[in-house]
Amino acid sequence: MNLYNLQDLAQALNGQAVGDIALSVTGACEPQDAAGSLLAIATSQSYVERLALGQARIALLAEGTDWQSLDLLGAVLVPRPRFAMAGLSQALDHRWRSGPSGIHPQACVEPGALIGAGARIGAFCHIGAGVVLGENAWLDSHVTLADGCVIGPEATLMAGVRIGAGVRIGARFIAQPGAVIGADGFSFVTAERSAIENVRETLGDSKGAQPQSFARIHSLGSVMIGDDVELGANSCIDRGTIRDTQIGDGCKFDNLAQIGHNVKIGKNCMICAQVGIAGSSVLGNNVVLGGQTGVSDNLFIGDNAITGGATKVLSNIPAGRVMLGYPAMKMEAQLEVYKNLRRLPRVLKDLSRLKKSLSDPGNSP
Repeated sequence: MNLYNLQDLAQALNGQAVGDIALSVTGACEPQDAAGSLLAIATSQSYVERLALGQARIALLAEGTDWQSLDLLGAVLVPRPRFAMAGLSQALDHRWRSGPSGIHPQACVEPGALIGAGARIGAFCHIGAGVVLGENAWLDSHVTLADGCVIGPEATLMAGVRIGAGVRIGARFIAQPGAVIGADGFSFVTAERSAIENVRETLGDSKGAQPQSFARIHSLGSVMIGDDVELGANSCIDRGTIRDTQIGDGCKFDNLAQIGHNVKIGKNCMICAQVGIAGSSVLGNNVVLGGQTGVSDNLFIGDNAITGGATKVLSNIPAGRVMLGYPAMKMEAQLEVYKNLRRLPRVLKDLSRLKKSLSDPGNSP
């Protein structure tokens, strides 16, 4: 376990230590639960007010907070508390990349695999032939790296991660438990023109196509992932059919995301939980897809576009657009539609009263 004092944390967080800067910090908690060497996270006014409910001695506070009025022995003051949480949580996460380097005796490393210096390979991992694993990579138990995949330095692969053959991944990659990269894409075809093809063309008419069995289209491409990418638990990125599925530098994926074959995603995109992106769609840079967003196939989403939760994207989105709803439309337009929908029962009642009034013989001229 790493031990810190207030001065250590202040330096790590680009903040200022005040009071007794030598006080030890062994963990963090919410203000009402703080005591002893636990650092109270009181980075907004509502959390500062909760300090009185506990026995906090030390706290993380926003720059400019009057810490001396809070009965604290010391504090770390930071200019942007939310950003400081990234560094603080990393410093105090004692489970992160724990354990000595080396290859566990119950791991299997095939001949021809190249393991970088300082790497850790946990129990029941399987490293295939021709794998290149970068320096200081950290693999938890039951990780599988298929033949010929390349993983950059400082990678962190949690339990049960599966990396398919020939996949290439950059530096500092993080995969949460159960993530799968490089499974075959969902590609099937029928011998004759199918009902699905007819409906896509006509937007509703299957043209009487007969039921048929599906033939599998194998995925001959792979997956290429840039640097500083993180993949959430049980998320999947499928390999391409002919060309590679591509993920740009700095992208972050939440749990249960599904990225289809041939998809191309730019840099620094954020893909939230349960998002599904169908095959061959292209995302620009800095795109944010809210939870449960669905993107149909062969679409383009421009740089800096944002979708709200549960948005269903059925057509291209230009750069910078904020979208919401099913089908996706400009957020302000969707909110107006929603407001009008809520007004609809009242409007219908008014219309019913008006019709009744006009049909009443007593109201005839």
